[in-house]
Amino acid sequence: MVSASNFVSVDKNTFSVPLHAFLPKTAFIPLAEHDVKSLVVLVKEGDTVKEGEVIAKSDNSCVHASIPGIVTAIEQTQYPDGKQGLMAAVSLSGQLSYLGKKQFVQNWQNFEGQTLAYAIKEAGVINTFLHPVPLYAQMQHFRAKKAHSVVVRLFDDDPSRVTEQFVAQTYLRDVLTGAAIMARAVGASSVIIAYAASDSALFSDDAHLSSYVPKDVALVLQPMETKKYPAGTMHDIVSAVRKTHSGSEFAHLGKNDLFIDATTALNVYNAVALDMPVLRTFVHVTGECLNAAAVMNVKIGTPLKSLVEQCGGFKRTLSKIVINGILSGTAVSSLDIPISSTVKSVEFVPVSQVKMQRTESCVRCGNCRKICPVGLWPGNLYRIAHLPEYEGSVLSGTTIADSAILCIECGLCNSVCPSRIPLRQTISLLKYAKTEDTNE
Repeated sequence: MVSASNFVSVDKNTFSVPLHAFLPKTAFIPLAEHDVKSLVVLVKEGDTVKEGEVIAKSDNSCVHASIPGIVTAIEQTQYPDGKQGLMAAVSLSGQLSYLGKKQFVQNWQNFEGQTLAYAIKEAGVINTFLHPVPLYAQMQHFRAKKAHSVVVRLFDDDPSRVTEQFVAQTYLRDVLTGAAIMARAVGASSVIIAYAASDSALFSDDAHLSSYVPKDVALVLQPMETKKYPAGTMHDIVSAVRKTHSGSEFAHLGKNDLFIDATTALNVYNAVALDMPVLRTFVHVTGECLNAAAVMNVKIGTPLKSLVEQCGGFKRTLSKIVINGILSGTAVSSLDIPISSTVKSVEFVPVSQVKMQRTESCVRCGNCRKICPVGLWPGNLYRIAHLPEYEGSVLSGTTIADSAILCIECGLCNSVCPSRIPLRQTISLLKYAKTEDTNE
């Protein structure tokens, strides 16, 4: 573990209150981030859509028009994760159905678990705890596994972001209610709240907070030390809970329990209690290129350049754009990339902060092995992944390759590699190749 302060950038001229981002004149809404094989596009060029109307659906999720207007194009575009996929361009016109309207809270406790799950599917809620995945698919899996706990992380696993902490501090009641809804939906008997120890003031009135969780669901508060990194992985939270509650039922907390973050819990609350689909997302907009920084409530499909304009434009020459954090994020190059529901932060990095990017051969320095918090040797895994006999195949029967499944994808190996080798990205590919092979 290393000091988290090594990766925190101090925002200057930050807006003191959260901002609603400008409504985009045209929203470029990603359609195929998830469940690509089962995707069905429900609109065509020239169609008129309402705010919140379903414009695409798959087996486990739905995509909605984030603004009312006319569909002007359905074509390929670059997504925030760097991949290519279908998007629907919607030109703003007509009346808003949700934004600025009074929302009425439904009594969700009268609903059965499967009804709650269906509402979450229809709203298009994505779990962004680690790799974005439709929450409905996970709920079906954990309901079958009879998950004991729903675990909610109230802070960002990448210390260069502040989004989850902001959501937790601003919407704690709704986040707790969303967690309780999740517990009902998957049949869990407890909700575990993993929060930064520095935010203990959030829970000064335990009796008041517990009122948002049904009496048949236990509420467990688990402080986490976030001054060191990593601190927010499933591995870290499980270790902390097992240490605090050794000898109890929580000693068995692990892969059969459902882990979500504050944003996911808030979207669950909106979907079920307010009958509101995922149309907006909170994004930490930062970077020394900008004249100001902010946490913005952004309509899905808003291009990055619109956020730059609202922050007063650039004061330094832009070198690269990093989405979802310096340690765990993705570098992209275009200001036309749209915000999706999986984007938590956008950092605009100036030329002066960018080091040499050329990848060199591994010098076998051992830095990646020394810093790995779970004891892997990332350099060896990288070399195995590039052996000719393993190209295009799952690395079955290879003990070293099997260890990739232990990777928590913290990115520390990347941060110390003098050769700029994409260690974390390569190990992630190995990890999920092994996981898919095991599940077949």
